[in-house]
Amino acid sequence: MNRYEKLVKNSGIFFIANFGSKIVTFLMVRFYTEILSASEYGIIDLLFTTVNLVVPIITLSITESVLRFSIDDFENRKKSLTYGYTVAIFGNLLFSLSGFFLYKIDAFKGNLVLFFLLSFTNSVQMVTSQFARGVGKSKLFAFSGFLHTVLQVGLNIIFLSVFSWGIKGYLLASIISNAFVIIVTFVVGEFRDYICSIIDLGYLKQMIVYSCPLIPNSVFWWLTQSSSRYIIAIILSDTANGLYAAANKIPTIISTISGIFFQAWQLSSVDEANSKDKNKFYTKVFNAFSMVLICGTSFCLVVLQPIYKILVEKSYYESWRCAPFLFIAMVFSSYSSFIGTNYTTMKKTKGVFLTTAVGGGINIVLGIIFTSIFGIIGSAFASALSFMAIWLIRAFDTRKFACINYSFIKFIIPLVLLLVQSVLLTVGVSSIILQFVFFIIITILYLKELYLFTKRIFLFIKQTINKKFAYK
Repeated sequence: MNRYEKLVKNSGIFFIANFGSKIVTFLMVRFYTEILSASEYGIIDLLFTTVNLVVPIITLSITESVLRFSIDDFENRKKSLTYGYTVAIFGNLLFSLSGFFLYKIDAFKGNLVLFFLLSFTNSVQMVTSQFARGVGKSKLFAFSGFLHTVLQVGLNIIFLSVFSWGIKGYLLASIISNAFVIIVTFVVGEFRDYICSIIDLGYLKQMIVYSCPLIPNSVFWWLTQSSSRYIIAIILSDTANGLYAAANKIPTIISTISGIFFQAWQLSSVDEANSKDKNKFYTKVFNAFSMVLICGTSFCLVVLQPIYKILVEKSYYESWRCAPFLFIAMVFSSYSSFIGTNYTTMKKTKGVFLTTAVGGGINIVLGIIFTSIFGIIGSAFASALSFMAIWLIRAFDTRKFACINYSFIKFIIPLVLLLVQSVLLTVGVSSIILQFVFFIIITILYLKELYLFTKRIFLFIKQTINKKFAYK
């Protein structure tokens, strides 16, 4: 199996197992916005956003080391999993001491125990799933993601609709889902065989040296992605934050698809780190990825308003106006993540931190300014600019690792058209016909590439099916 087939195969496994569950989550937005008030939805979003901030800090981003070291360090895989669990558990125990301070904050006061349980189960679940991915158990990793979503959606329906537990029910559903997935993955993956009692401080130091630069990176990446929530809550209100959270749910379909692909791409980038023609390989993969990303986003903008009317309760509907810039933010975020893989592949994690720090700073400054002037639309615009800055900096800085050739006709022009399409929609030029014209033009620019891409995908699927039947 060549490198392209391997990438497609891994992407297919992650896509099939995860995308269906993500669509279910996507469709649940309507349910959540009808059951929960905008204020409750804003508080939930704030709590989960905080967990996303603190987990990389209290665990020293050890999950990144667990993944990276388990991929190619076959002899020490036991150590990587054992030390991953150790750091995650110890870090959460220390973090629980912060309860004395968090108790004074209204959003945390009534949910403190559940908040700490969410942080703990999230940390351990991440270590478990990343190890499964690192040791090549891709199907198990993908299934665990699917199982988590199904459990969380099912429990949310019961806890919110039947028992009317509100915020506590939402948190409890996530905690139970995390715990169940940890147990299933650990047992099915036979990870007990990877637990060791060896204390190797030197190896633990290597893992921490690799992961520590990713701690500030996680913080600044969080600032770039999520600081808008706090800025909106402070400058505007919890209700406005709830509207922004609802608006952000639909554009995240782009980051979801990209995230599924990156699960496979990270494995391939490590395999090809020392190949002689990796520039050609990276360029081909990036161009195909960008084509799907731009065409998909353009189509999403065409159907944005009709979809919003279906997926969100009417009191949330006006939040759609900030969605176009959130879509653009997701596009540049995906580009940044693709380029950022070069840093982790080459174990140069300092570059990840520095570039993300710049983006985080830009997002905070512009977020305060634009949110004060334009409300939640300003927050979305600030996010788009900050992610664009990260991508541009990384694209320049990582040329020493892998040089990607950007085509003017096949990349720059379609991207500019997508930006214009987004701006027109935001300022009120919302004609579906005009939006569809932009989509058609972008598609025509990629017509040949779309044909070849689709043909290769179907050919790979056909070959895979034939091999399965031939084997039987």
